[in-house]
Amino acid sequence: MRYRRDGSRVFVRLEMGDAAHASLTSLMEKEGIRGGFLSALGALRDVELGYYDLQRKDYDRRAFEEEVEIASAHGTLSVLDGKPHVHLHAVVSDRECRAFGGHVFRATAAATVEVLLHVSEEPIERTPDEATGLALWCV
Repeated sequence: MRYRRDGSRVFVRLEMGDAAHASLTSLMEKEGIRGGFLSALGALRDVELGYYDLQRKDYDRRAFEEEVEIASAHGTLSVLDGKPHVHLHAVVSDRECRAFGGHVFRATAAATVEVLLHVSEEPIERTPDEATGLALWCV
């Protein structure tokens, strides 16, 4: 991973083989980032997406081992249990341009992934929400 900070923005390039969540969490730790928003594009492999079933309070998951293109990816940077937390959703497309989307559990950069972080001045904390079973923003 390579990056350059420009005020409240951070330009990130994930290199082939970089794990998305681990790389971004490491960057948050190194730069002291405790809140923000991200958008990304590029190519991934070893992707696991999920759909949250509110009735069961659990995710249905689907893995994609082959390379996929990021059609759209957005997420938030926050703090959960005192640690940096990356919450990422993406729409990816396969070789036939079929699109699949959802919560990203894991993803590895294929050729490259370009990420733009918009860093918040204040921390964004998450806390468990009993009604949904999710860790939601404390705003």
